[in-house]
Amino acid sequence: MEIVTWVLIVFAVLAVLLAIWRFLTLRSRGTAILLRRLPASGLHGWRHGTIRYNGDDLEYFKLRSLSPMADQVFTRQRLDLHAPRQVSPAESGFMAEGLSIATLCDAGTHYEIALDQHTLMALTAWIESAPHERQERFDHHRIRSRITRGQNDK
Repeated sequence: MEIVTWVLIVFAVLAVLLAIWRFLTLRSRGTAILLRRLPASGLHGWRHGTIRYNGDDLEYFKLRSLSPMADQVFTRQRLDLHAPRQVSPAESGFMAEGLSIATLCDAGTHYEIALDQHTLMALTAWIESAPHERQERFDHHRIRSRITRGQNDK
């Protein structure tokens, strides 16, 4: 019985340390948002969290999660951002003033994301600056001719 108690204490201490680490590291590096997966009815499904840009990925970390990894990862190549809407009167009860709600589509899955105007502008710019999926293929013959250009003259 004593071993079980110590194991539970160790797990509780680890959970608290992980929560503190996650709170301190994400709070200073991320942008606060609210996110919910669609379809959702009424006010259900909204989750507070932070987003962080990591190369071509947008990482979402839930506020009430202890995982050291991102809870949701969006890839820039697959994202579509639709026009924002205003916060409804019912939603304004738990959302900060000045937020807009945009629809974010990730490979067929739709989300609503509540963010301020500056964050919306940054997210829009980040998505639109993504390189196109169809990139030029290398012309191997042209590259080989450039590499061997002076070797045939000898």
